Amino acid sequence: MTESRQKLNRSYEQRDTQPLDKANSIATLWLIDDDAALRLILADTFSDAHLNVVSFTQAKAAWTQLNDTLEQRESAVELPDVILTDIRMPMMDGLSFSAWVRQHFPALPIVIMTAHSDLTSAIDSYQTGAFDYLPKPFDLDEAVATIYKAINYHPSRPAVDAKTSGQQTKANINTNTKAEHKTDGKIKLTIKNQIKDKNNVKKANADSNPSGIIGQSQAMQTVFRAIGRLAQSPISVLITGESGTGKELVASALHQHSPRSQQPFIALNMAAIPHDLIESELFGHEKGAFTGATTQRQGRFEQADGGTLFLDEIGDMPFSTQTRLLRVLANGEFYRVGGQEPIKVDVRIIAATHQNLEHLVQQGRFREDLFYRLNVIRLPLPPLRARPDDIPALTGHFMQRAAKQMNTEAKQIHPSAMQLMQRFDWRGNVRQLENVCLWLTVMATGDMVMSADLPPELLTNPLHSTAQPDSTYQDLAPFQSQPTIATTPATITWQQALAMWAEQSLQAGDTDILQTATPEFERVLLKAALDHSGGRKIAAANLLGWGRNTLTRKFKQLDIAKDNKLSSEKSTMQNEELIKGQEAE
Repeated sequence: MTESRQKLNRSYEQRDTQPLDKANSIATLWLIDDDAALRLILADTFSDAHLNVVSFTQAKAAWTQLNDTLEQRESAVELPDVILTDIRMPMMDGLSFSAWVRQHFPALPIVIMTAHSDLTSAIDSYQTGAFDYLPKPFDLDEAVATIYKAINYHPSRPAVDAKTSGQQTKANINTNTKAEHKTDGKIKLTIKNQIKDKNNVKKANADSNPSGIIGQSQAMQTVFRAIGRLAQSPISVLITGESGTGKELVASALHQHSPRSQQPFIALNMAAIPHDLIESELFGHEKGAFTGATTQRQGRFEQADGGTLFLDEIGDMPFSTQTRLLRVLANGEFYRVGGQEPIKVDVRIIAATHQNLEHLVQQGRFREDLFYRLNVIRLPLPPLRARPDDIPALTGHFMQRAAKQMNTEAKQIHPSAMQLMQRFDWRGNVRQLENVCLWLTVMATGDMVMSADLPPELLTNPLHSTAQPDSTYQDLAPFQSQPTIATTPATITWQQALAMWAEQSLQAGDTDILQTATPEFERVLLKAALDHSGGRKIAAANLLGWGRNTLTRKFKQLDIAKDNKLSSEKSTMQNEELIKGQEAE
């Protein structure tokens, strides 16, 4: 039995390492999702992309088929080339399934998708061996490209000792060759702590996110995916971004999810330490090394041995200290100030800066060789103004925290005030938003924060002030604590018009207004793109930033095929008239 299973694993790995001959074979994708509508859309998309799609409603069904292959009840020829699975499903979740596949079929790539796209989901996906992670909603063309990358990815595998492999295989077979009801019990025991009820998980928040990083925007999904990929790596990371974007939180998250998580995480701000004390702070000093050095002192490098040292505002480090830091990065050795014996440490360096280090190098203020040592992996963080969709969640979190700090009830933000907050440029980024929430908790009266309750700087934002901010809500006088100024039609933007429509709909008692507005919004844009492109679908898709499959799906969902047919007929008539005119000439 052991030999047959080893033969199966070898045959599968040999099959997987063969380049896919697209002319003679079609790759097989296993699609696992309990959402029937999404599963149908994805199956059609991947079938159009020349993939053989096998759909499952839950991970346990796919697990059963793979386990049958292990038990020689099915041929290895039936194995897929790639698996795409959701995370939260009944009976067996996608992360448990991914971890099991990684253990028993290490050559089989898995792509994980989820609508609960927080940092924890991203990191857990990569730690269970996923090839990639797709946060919903995702572009269908991007999903197809990711699946083909996974199919053509062939990781090198280390040689496995035959004796060890045989013992492991025997143990696996002993646990998997029981009766069917025993197998079911094994699944439940293995994953009972990982099964999650979808109805109990409404949204990701800071309470369920130990890192404290909040974000659902596309910009933050890119950050989450980068953290997930980098967490298990020991290499240096350079985090860039404006002040207040959360660089230390990201550095802490990289440490928390790394193999060094049980070791110290030491953070040091270069800009906050006098230049003549930085070397002593970093490397420590011997007794008598300088005036006032009455005892021996360990530096931050020694304190962080085995863990992570976060050097914030690395661009402010003195040039002389940069030379000593370069030596530590090169061989892990340094001398205490006044010391004679080298000290060797194992420390992962994560650096951060809000400055442009390339410009500092050109100006001779930062060592070029140190820059290249630190810039192995660069992780840029988006400013808050680039992710306004995250402001409501961040505001809710900070208002809750401020209320707890002040021992009071958390205030709610009125939609009109929230819109102004989302349109503000936030030069201080998340830190400024946190301070505003604390200010509102102390200064705003009542349980509901209105537009007029916002700090003055938010009401006079230079980037968005075409008129007084409250003029957008001129029809909402009963809800305002101050009189408003009428807005002329010439100054009303489409965002303001949409806001007024939303307020009027809510006042009229309408519900599910997002479900009403979104199709109309997409219909208007799609028709405009079709008119601009003369009815050419591919050109319209490019104008909208959509893929071909996305455009086709939107045509069906929005039911605008008739309008497009009329537009196409009109365009054809115009072309015929033009041709006739040219022939007449």
